[in-house]
Amino acid sequence: MPIVNIFRYWMKVVKICKHKMLKNAIETFFKNNFDELPKTIAVAVSGGIDSLALTFLLDEFCRAKKIKLHAITIDHKMRKGSSDEALALAKIFVKNKIAHEILAIDAAKIPAKNIEASLREVRYDLLYGYCTKHKIEHLFLAHHQNDCAENFLIRLFRGSQIDGLSKMKEVSQFKKIKLCRPLLDVKKSDLQKYLQGQKIKWFEDESNLDKKFLRNKIRKFLMNLEESELVQERIVKFSENLGEIKEFEDEILLENAKKCLKFNQKGEFLLNLEEYKKIPTKIAQKILSLVLIEISGNIYKPRFYGLQNFEKEILKLEKGKKKNFYGCMAKIDKNSKNLLIYREENSPQKLTQNFDEKTQIIDGRFLQKKSMNKPYKFYFRTILGRIFDSK
Repeated sequence: MPIVNIFRYWMKVVKICKHKMLKNAIETFFKNNFDELPKTIAVAVSGGIDSLALTFLLDEFCRAKKIKLHAITIDHKMRKGSSDEALALAKIFVKNKIAHEILAIDAAKIPAKNIEASLREVRYDLLYGYCTKHKIEHLFLAHHQNDCAENFLIRLFRGSQIDGLSKMKEVSQFKKIKLCRPLLDVKKSDLQKYLQGQKIKWFEDESNLDKKFLRNKIRKFLMNLEESELVQERIVKFSENLGEIKEFEDEILLENAKKCLKFNQKGEFLLNLEEYKKIPTKIAQKILSLVLIEISGNIYKPRFYGLQNFEKEILKLEKGKKKNFYGCMAKIDKNSKNLLIYREENSPQKLTQNFDEKTQIIDGRFLQKKSMNKPYKFYFRTILGRIFDSK
């Protein structure tokens, strides 16, 4: 047999194996995470290698299982040609009979600074709004092994502790829907080979080459390593181990939080300082960090060094004095010797968000029926909800 024919034969075998491996990854994800298959799911698709491969893999699975698949593209309008790409993507999906929707970001919501984090928040709000409108409970995202390694290094460089360094979860709760990530153990190179084998063209996002973004710098750094894929696998494995430690630590954290914290539906926490001082420092600081997230309505935890300084100040706070940090205020409660931590009066209110068709999230902290003028329940966004959220 001519060498060229042998080469073609083995390329065909490799293509079949890659397809089967990725198909098995999708099937295993559904088997492990669903007692009963959903009737409808959604997938966020940008047109890049990752999300396009996931969309077609899900389409194959959904057709076999009679599940309705919605592909959603966010046109962020941050670079020239993004709208054209979204329309070109729509043509691909029409051709392949995949339901597809383009959601455009309002120009007024495009941030001038902190672009990555702000755009992510707007993007997730649009995706969430689409899912709740169409009664879709599962949104699929194309995060893969390389993303996990990049995220680890980004957070490491920014000073994250064990929480931020833990591997992404396959399934996580976002308001009323579940975010599903079936490709966390899959390499990007395998997704690319799959698309090439299926003769599916993808779009290259020029912003991935922009050196002002930390992610792009880290991606280039990883790609230039001599054993890049092996290094990334080891990073991801380490982040998995940290995730297991974090789960154990969370249980200890909640047991200690029960001893030192009280909560009222106004969104205020009462911190028993004597009990707090008995808790190991790292655990105590994490409890305080979660309290600040809940009170402030912020999404991310405060920076570690700022948190340390705040803790130092509140532990020596005198009666009549106050200390503010991260949109929160602390003072000694007039009815006890405990510390009252509440929302800072002049802190700007967060934008109102939809929770579902009938309910809104006010100031990032309260649930309120759209037919009512007053909040009726505090909306917990951290694991503190496990001990204070009365359903």
